[in-house]
Amino acid sequence: MLKKYHKKDVPNLNYAMFHARFGHNDGVSIVMEQISQVMQKEMGIPKNQIFYLVGKSKTRSKQITQNKLFLDNLNGNKLAVKNYDFGFGGAVSEKVEKEINLGKEVIKKFVEKNKIDVIIAHNTCHPVNFVLSVSLSRYYRDMVDQNKKTPKYLLWWHDSHLERDHFKNPANDVMRYLLQGVPGPFVEYIFFINSLQFKIAKNYFLKLASVRKGFYNKISRSKDVIYNTTDVFIDSFKDLKQIGDGTKTFIHNFKIQELLDENNLSLKNTLFCLQHTRFVDRKRIDFALEYCFEFLSRVNKNRKNKKAIYFLVSGMDARDGSKRKVKAIHKKLSKKYPLDKVFLVNAEDVKTSLLFEDYPRIFARLGGFTTYFSEIEGFGNNLLEVLASGLIPVVYTYPVFKKDISNKGFKLIALDKFEIDNKSMDELKEVLKSSRKRKIWVNMNLEVLRKEFAHEIIASKLTRGIIRTRHHK
Repeated sequence: MLKKYHKKDVPNLNYAMFHARFGHNDGVSIVMEQISQVMQKEMGIPKNQIFYLVGKSKTRSKQITQNKLFLDNLNGNKLAVKNYDFGFGGAVSEKVEKEINLGKEVIKKFVEKNKIDVIIAHNTCHPVNFVLSVSLSRYYRDMVDQNKKTPKYLLWWHDSHLERDHFKNPANDVMRYLLQGVPGPFVEYIFFINSLQFKIAKNYFLKLASVRKGFYNKISRSKDVIYNTTDVFIDSFKDLKQIGDGTKTFIHNFKIQELLDENNLSLKNTLFCLQHTRFVDRKRIDFALEYCFEFLSRVNKNRKNKKAIYFLVSGMDARDGSKRKVKAIHKKLSKKYPLDKVFLVNAEDVKTSLLFEDYPRIFARLGGFTTYFSEIEGFGNNLLEVLASGLIPVVYTYPVFKKDISNKGFKLIALDKFEIDNKSMDELKEVLKSSRKRKIWVNMNLEVLRKEFAHEIIASKLTRGIIRTRHHK
């Protein structure tokens, strides 16, 4: 009989979260922190019973173990992604295998040292976590073969090789690795972050069932959808009337007044637009810039109203060439719109005490707006954050937005195509001009978030995953 946890056991177990990174401003790190807070506040799990095994962490704690083997942009992981379509061959395979075997031993020691009962692995269904994913699956394989007790394996499925076009054609040897451990057959419960993912993953699970009898039927009953959740960072639109220390720090650290003075501008005739993401191609920052230049040219026809847009990318540079491309597009658009000033700034380039999560509130207090033109998202963590801070977004209706978000009642400006249209621009102009309309929209969005996307939703679903019957010892 397999060991089954009960609801009364939940506060007494030891938990581990696995991922490449923790404490950064990427979506997975944010969700990991949210889960930790829910486990402590809603599920009664003491902080000292929650451990982390990650490649790199900005947060320092005795609960956190770092190992560069699992860092997404180094060595084995980098090799796996680079050779994904072509195959590993002898030399690459040897290097990757060496890291996987080392990773398996790191996991084993970590689990034994901290007496882990439940593992919550984040994105071990994604090749960027290749070494961690396969190492974890190999750990389970060996322990099960030896008839030894293992922690329960819960997977938080943020994204996967099944949802990205550039991962659709794995080489044959890479496909064998994917079936073996990305995420592989030892997963016991999956939390998807949107309602489309299980259908997308179905064929992969059926392939796994051919090597592990009964797997598909078991995993079909051992899954749930947990949308990204968020706190609300203001109580109501009224809170945005207070300038606050954060806004003053922003204006000072980013030398806003100096920039405006140099260009014969003022805060009054400058619009503020936040791109609350990292520099990644799929975020379509190129289109966001084009949209802003065109919008400014329309509201600036008589050269008396808004004369400039301060466009801030709050996230980090992915170091994949995306930032360089965005800068080139900005230069090209500046020549196309010579009378319209759009200042492109990256928060990462400025020395400041401000955090990633501070910028939405600051831009909302400055009466600004935000762009969210991602082609594809697992859900939209950053979208929820800007709504929770009182910013009105202009959004491209990516597939998950259409399926899981559009029907919730948010007040925002939506585009169905990557085309600049009169309707959305007129809507944006009106919401920026009318304080009354912005107040109504902001307050309605806060109510939707409180009702549909509160952290408390995580607690009941996570508890259900922990106590569901195990698939293996």
